[in-house]
Amino acid sequence: MKNNLDFTNCKVLIVGDIMLDKYYFGKVERLSPEAPVPVVNIKKEETRLGGASNVAHNISSLGGQVLLYGAIGHDFFGKEIERMARQKNIGTVLVKNSFPTITKARIIGGKQQIVRLDFEEKISLSPKEEEALKENIAAVLGQYDILIVSDYGKGLISESLCQFLITLAREKQLPVIIDPKGKNWNKYTGAALITPNVKELSDIVGYSVDNEDSAIEAAARDILGLYHLTSLLVTRSEKGMSLITPSESIHIPTHAEEVFDVSGAGDTVIATLSICLANGMNIQEAMQVANVAAGIVVKKIGTATLSCEELHKNLK
Repeated sequence: MKNNLDFTNCKVLIVGDIMLDKYYFGKVERLSPEAPVPVVNIKKEETRLGGASNVAHNISSLGGQVLLYGAIGHDFFGKEIERMARQKNIGTVLVKNSFPTITKARIIGGKQQIVRLDFEEKISLSPKEEEALKENIAAVLGQYDILIVSDYGKGLISESLCQFLITLAREKQLPVIIDPKGKNWNKYTGAALITPNVKELSDIVGYSVDNEDSAIEAAARDILGLYHLTSLLVTRSEKGMSLITPSESIHIPTHAEEVFDVSGAGDTVIATLSICLANGMNIQEAMQVANVAAGIVVKKIGTATLSCEELHKNLK
């Protein structure tokens, strides 16, 4: 497996909700005299790609070639996403509309997140914008090895767009991997692989699923049949991940020795899994590598990426 980590020829196309993550790091030494809230003295500010653009950043950090489709606003944060994508060798096709670029700002005092500020409105592409997006993707998808749909429930991944992508990929015999959000899984019908966490699995089956092998298997198999899916990869936090197909189940334990921040770990899982499959690994090998990758990024603060060197070291 170690010699299979050269991803330079792997080409991944991503369609999804693009976000900007901002971090303000500081110290808390007193409470405000105006209200019973901490005063954070900001010492450092960082800006990172989030959502689908974090998936793309993970792929580019591993040496893969990536093209990202999404929507941003006509604003400073949108320009920042474009600038950072160019800097990190991420190809982009971005719809620019009147909605603000989705931005999440986190205030962190010491090692504790104090508050998160969200700047967003639900995106709604016009029929003309969605049709242009479909035509553009259809023209280039055949040049790529795999398709990722990164759905954060912000409005871009409509049922019509998602079904178009699944059908198009099937025609071109490309696998589609979907990171899901929300309770409308009709739009994911026919996908090759969906990667919910336990809460998302619970939401879609309509009851709380225990984070145990047998419970995960039972709930996942109900979903596989209902939506005509090939497989589900359920990420299970401290219990690792499980791949469920109609005929088999594979459970692997977590690789993380300590967890500092899980935000963005799902992006790393789907990115690493996809690029490994694009590189010819079987699903079980790709799961093992993705699990190790997740164990690396949860030790970092905020949305994070990793390098092939880190993967090599941890896979030993």
